[in-house]
Amino acid sequence: MSREKSGKYLLFAGALVFWIFVWQAAAYAVNRQLLIPVPTPAGTLKALLGLMRQPDFYRSVLSTIVRVASGFAAAFLLGTALAVLTSGSAVFRTVMAPLLSVIRAIPVASFTILVFLWVERERIPSVISFFTVLPMIWATIENGLSEADSGLIEMAKVFGMPGRRILTEIILPGIRPFFSAAVMNGIGFAWKSGVAAEVICRTRNSIGDLLWAGKSSVSYDEVFAVTLVIVILSAVLEGAAKQVMKADAGIYGGKKQKARAF
Repeated sequence: MSREKSGKYLLFAGALVFWIFVWQAAAYAVNRQLLIPVPTPAGTLKALLGLMRQPDFYRSVLSTIVRVASGFAAAFLLGTALAVLTSGSAVFRTVMAPLLSVIRAIPVASFTILVFLWVERERIPSVISFFTVLPMIWATIENGLSEADSGLIEMAKVFGMPGRRILTEIILPGIRPFFSAAVMNGIGFAWKSGVAAEVICRTRNSIGDLLWAGKSSVSYDEVFAVTLVIVILSAVLEGAAKQVMKADAGIYGGKKQKARAF
């Protein structure tokens, strides 16, 4: 590990310790005046360790990850397909624009209640994650396609470059930053909206149900512990996506250089 990376990790660890102390001091200051005390770092850690000793906790975490991941994957595939269609057809873009605006405008809570009328409870978080992320991926990738290097594409056609090579060596490397932005932003929104949907519709074997159970039993140490798990898993998922994007960047970067030399 380089000295620069070590310094960044130490700085982050120091910032984390600082905010834990702030949390502890704030809880100590306000708990003397509250009937139900604010959870402290020690109380939250104790509740988290208690949850981790329960097999159902891991089942709930895994189920939530699968639900959110499936919704995100479906949104990414359909959003990419729609972006290709709308970027290539002004008529199709005009027809689909109202639908995109409506999906963007509906709040997660309203969407969850509406979907609850027609979809099984266990599938609602996946559906909500799907509809929350779809407009974002759709618009981001469409924007990337509209900004593709048309001059380079035309030159490739003039020199007889096959359409498959144009796609893989010019178009995809050019819109890769937009794919990365869609993935990184989409995962965070899919995760938050999926967990929110689990809380609203009380999905069994889910992180959202753990939150509801802690709130119903007034176990706010547990609520804070589950919230901490949500934050950590969100960071882990985003970090994993970032690593995938970095690995992908090396592949497409090489292809782009090769394409410019054709």
